[in-house]
Amino acid sequence: MGNLERLRVSKDGRHLETESGKTFLWMADTDWTMPMKLKWDDVIYFMDKRIQQGFTVLQIVALDPEMDHEMRTPCGETALFDYDLSRRNEKYFEYLDWIIDTADEKGLYVMLLPAWGQLVVGEDWGGGTYEKTVTAENAYEYGDWIGQRYKDRDNIIWCLGGDRQPIHKGVSYKDVWRKMAEGIGHGVTGKDLKWNVPDPDWSRALMTCHTCFEMETGKYSTMSYWDDGDVWIDFIMLQSGHGEKTQNYIQVKADYDRERPMPIFDGEPAYEQMPSGWPELFPLHDEWIVRKRAYWSLFAGAFGHTYGHSSVWCMISEKERDEGRPYSWFEALDRPGAWQMRVLTDLLRSRPFPDVVPCQEMIGHNSSCGEGCLDDHRQACVDREGRFAMIYLSSGGTEKVDLSRLKGDTLCVWWFDPRNGECSEKQEIPNTGSWQDFTSPDQGDRKDWVLVLDDKACGFGRPGRLLEEVKKEFDSPKAELKKVFPGWE
Repeated sequence: MGNLERLRVSKDGRHLETESGKTFLWMADTDWTMPMKLKWDDVIYFMDKRIQQGFTVLQIVALDPEMDHEMRTPCGETALFDYDLSRRNEKYFEYLDWIIDTADEKGLYVMLLPAWGQLVVGEDWGGGTYEKTVTAENAYEYGDWIGQRYKDRDNIIWCLGGDRQPIHKGVSYKDVWRKMAEGIGHGVTGKDLKWNVPDPDWSRALMTCHTCFEMETGKYSTMSYWDDGDVWIDFIMLQSGHGEKTQNYIQVKADYDRERPMPIFDGEPAYEQMPSGWPELFPLHDEWIVRKRAYWSLFAGAFGHTYGHSSVWCMISEKERDEGRPYSWFEALDRPGAWQMRVLTDLLRSRPFPDVVPCQEMIGHNSSCGEGCLDDHRQACVDREGRFAMIYLSSGGTEKVDLSRLKGDTLCVWWFDPRNGECSEKQEIPNTGSWQDFTSPDQGDRKDWVLVLDDKACGFGRPGRLLEEVKKEFDSPKAELKKVFPGWE
């Protein structure tokens, strides 16, 4: 059903790919509350904008009480009657159906969380407590129902957890999530799949788990509390979170080096203009930390990345703006960090990026910087065949590179600006097969650069595209919107 192919894990366990074998570039946007906060015409505008900016996935929650405890659509339709998981409002889910189908028509995948973790643990992050809505007694039935509802939507990727670790404040909720996973598995496939019994049909319900950044332990990976015995987990999601000092490249490497390869991505890094601490809100994160988390993780071995903005995940309206969230969701769509994700995807698409492997050993900075390095960290990756390499310098500067990792007698040297897609003039140098220094055009805070080295014989063109060109291409008047979903007037 729909325009998109279903996704699966690649044979090497490093990427997601379509059923026809095409490697999928995951660039997601965090839109948790879309079904509750955006009316239909805004959804259309929103999706069109994100497509322009290079996004391929929307991360959405079916049941999320964080911004509205009643979980209502913009029309006021409550998701559940009397907060009873078995008494679902069909009108609410019809709107979610429409969002998912519209995403498919436009070429967007949806990572769908059936229920936010607050509904499982009965506690919000502000300390408020509630009766638990999702339990070991009803999780399977709900999973089966929602799995069957969307079994024919090929643009769905499943995600459990909802911003909570499976062990929360010493209490294990693993049985709840496992039962929900089994329910989804049955709803999608019609088979009685078990959470700990390998079965090829599990792949038809591609699934991961969204944890939180656990302040007490610093753990933030899907596999922090799960293990390979939980066969329903197909790929690893990190939440490097909103603290200023997280080095997500360390966790990506740890999961990349697991004995069983699994695709990895940072699914909730520091959001643009998110408060960097609580209860003190300031400073708000700028686009530099957004870029750093993205390039660090991708060059360290992640198969994709997720962007977020503090006004977009919760769809802040104009009336809800305040000192900590100065932009509405509409205004925030055009913040620099969002457009810089387009710069990033254009860079990745300009080379066969799925063929790269992390390669910190090819740079000299690796040994002197080490763990704890933030603003001056450098992250390197290289093509398996030595055709090209990319090195991200968080603050620019000089880097020593081992050219023996690259093939070809002549190398093309480019300095790519991740802020705007601009690129230095190409230089050609002999490949000496030894260590050589490279210095970026400038350096300092917020002056990050990507060094791109190519084997000249491969004939690669200029890396990426200019952001000016991209914006100009899509700088046209907003198209007239027509109501396309009867009943949602």
